[in-house]
Amino acid sequence: MQLSKMKSTSPVGNGYIKPPVPSVSGTQKEKGPPIMLPINVDPDSKPGEYVLKSLFVNFTTLAERKIRIIMAEPLEKPLSKSLQHGEDPQFDQVISSMSSLSEYCLPSILRTLFDWYKRQNGIEDESHEYRPRTSTKSKSDEQQRDYLMERRDLAIDFIFSLVLIEVLKQIQLHPVIDGLVHDVINLAFKHFKYKEGYLGPNTGNMHIVADLYAEVIGVLAQAKFPAVKKKFMAELKELRHKEQNPYMVQSIISLIMGMKFFRIKMYPVEDFEASLQFMQECAHYFLEVKDKDVKHAFAGLFVEILVPVAAAVKNEVNVPCLRNFVESLYDTTLELSSRKKHSLALYPLVTCLLCVSQKQFFLNRWHIFLNNCLSNLKNKDPKMARVALESLYRLLWVYMIRIKCESNTTTQSRLITIITTLFPKGSRGVVPRDMPLNIFVKIIQFIAQERLDFAMKEIIFDFLCVGKPAKAFSLNPERMNIGLRAFLVIADSLQQKDGEPPMPVTGAVLPSGNTLRVKKTYLSKTLTEEEAKMIGMSMYYSQVRKAVDNILRHLDKEVGRCMMLTNIQMLNKEPEDMITGERKPKIDLFRTCVAAIPRLLPDGMSKLELIDLLSRLSIHMDDELRHIAQNSLQGLLVDFVDWREDVLFGFTNFLLREVNDVHNSLLDTSLKLLLQLLTQWKLTIYTSGKTSEQTKLIANGSSQKTQTERSSYSNVLHAVEGFALVLLCSFQVATRKLAVLILREIRALFHALGQAEVWLSFLYLQIRTSWQGKKVSYFYVHYISD
Repeated sequence: MQLSKMKSTSPVGNGYIKPPVPSVSGTQKEKGPPIMLPINVDPDSKPGEYVLKSLFVNFTTLAERKIRIIMAEPLEKPLSKSLQHGEDPQFDQVISSMSSLSEYCLPSILRTLFDWYKRQNGIEDESHEYRPRTSTKSKSDEQQRDYLMERRDLAIDFIFSLVLIEVLKQIQLHPVIDGLVHDVINLAFKHFKYKEGYLGPNTGNMHIVADLYAEVIGVLAQAKFPAVKKKFMAELKELRHKEQNPYMVQSIISLIMGMKFFRIKMYPVEDFEASLQFMQECAHYFLEVKDKDVKHAFAGLFVEILVPVAAAVKNEVNVPCLRNFVESLYDTTLELSSRKKHSLALYPLVTCLLCVSQKQFFLNRWHIFLNNCLSNLKNKDPKMARVALESLYRLLWVYMIRIKCESNTTTQSRLITIITTLFPKGSRGVVPRDMPLNIFVKIIQFIAQERLDFAMKEIIFDFLCVGKPAKAFSLNPERMNIGLRAFLVIADSLQQKDGEPPMPVTGAVLPSGNTLRVKKTYLSKTLTEEEAKMIGMSMYYSQVRKAVDNILRHLDKEVGRCMMLTNIQMLNKEPEDMITGERKPKIDLFRTCVAAIPRLLPDGMSKLELIDLLSRLSIHMDDELRHIAQNSLQGLLVDFVDWREDVLFGFTNFLLREVNDVHNSLLDTSLKLLLQLLTQWKLTIYTSGKTSEQTKLIANGSSQKTQTERSSYSNVLHAVEGFALVLLCSFQVATRKLAVLILREIRALFHALGQAEVWLSFLYLQIRTSWQGKKVSYFYVHYISD
């Protein structure tokens, strides 16, 4: 189905007018800016045609608008900041709709897209080849115009490839003629060609667009792998037969990078074997090639392709083609990885080969490479230390999750070796230093999957100083942070019955902005003694709670009270200047401990102590810790009915005691939190569908209650109300407005709790008293009248 019937007066079709080059000085040309011409869709079209034409009109209109915006942006701004998924929800929705329609008319959409693409570039034939416009002979103004037009061309390619990625996902459901498939492949591979000598401002955007076309090839290869493989091997063969020089080397590397989003299909087995045959052909070239950079490029390609396979492989390790691939590469790769010039590139490849190998092959070989990884954890080069650490935790995943360990003695020995290297006895830190803590958390989680008791007693208890006398207690923030996070992750996984943790994969975000990783949702409800018993963690639960209590008290003393915004010493200080050195890991640990509330309540700290601690942290210097404390305080109020009165009393008393009207902005921020607490309480009552016993009495006509018969919440609500009345005397208009909002929220809470009539009578007495004393506020009267 073509869009040839679409009515348009545009000279280039589809309503698109190619914009003129903006002048360097920013002045408009005589003719003025081009205007988008209206596009009419014939209402008498068939329903399917009408929907598709209308959708394409929306696409061209939005694309034109985005191109105009991009042309007005600085040349230095990456195109991904404006065009990537997630930047414009409306445009994302149009592309998603085109993907859905492609299930029924993919060839028509592809032909129309190519027609649009060619017209934007001013070409009508297949011989168009992308190359930079810039000429070294251009004058500065002309060169600037060339850069702008080059940016426009790249924006068109960016948009085109985004749509291709989405619509080609339907190619397995809808047949497409080979000509269209070859058009897509040829266009993509033209963008993989190395552009020698270009150093213009669009270099980064060229790489982004090339990566996008690599993602297009990755999607297309899922259904049309033979065609993709044929093109790649032909291009590689042509480059190999030319005289090898730096330009040819870079050309081969650019070609290899174009396949980095190709993924092996695990089923049916015929497709799996075809993919492995392609990998085997690349492996032959990898072993033969002498150039270091090309060898490293192929190693990187193998890693990108093999990591997803390693995460999903089970019985497939026994398929001969995979076994042959591993055996043909492993020995040579292991030997090369020991050389300094190859280690960074080849450590990940050795790891992947072990991860996709048969069980016996893995157990016979992995300990040698494991020792290499452990020895490199202390490498002075942080990149090498990071590579060794990532290799270690992938190998450990295979050992614990897929292979299910060895005999108890051997497994214990292996784990102790790993743990003592990562977390040396007597040391306060971890090895290697300055690495993301989530890697260490995952290592403990993998161990706990098969050896929970070992993970808890030998690692987590040691980190949290469980069972140690008070005199021996010392804050080791980094280790404690890892230990507490690991406990929470393990408990959450057991409670949600997640099963085996997934293998760590590579990048989570594709060039298009699509996300590979599914965001994990963690439980926030309190882990009770009974639930801990059900998941087999009751023997560790209470001891961890006591440890959290101890840690919180020490942290509050060292980086809590002293760093409140009300502290005179913190005035006119920037957080970046104060949260440095030893304070930084302590603040990180504090964040973890507070974020664990109310999931994990500290054992030994009373309700009032905990509420007071969270209230103080709600005005802490660290912005992140402040927000976490506010969320935890809200969680206590929402989740625990018997805590609500204490939370409101405690927080209100804290405001009266610590936050006075000297700190105007701080007071207003705290009042907004108080208002939010009241609102959340009200919403909890409405959403739960449960009201107080008082509501039932009112419904039965028994609403005449004396003051002593009021709900148990009356005291705290009237206390907050009294606090708000005091705030109405403030000289600050913003503070008085917040006080009025708090009063309104209290009135709504009384209604929700079934205390409406009692509330109104009590309020009437207050108004009379205030009016007789001539102290009533205009805001208060206005609030009552509403």
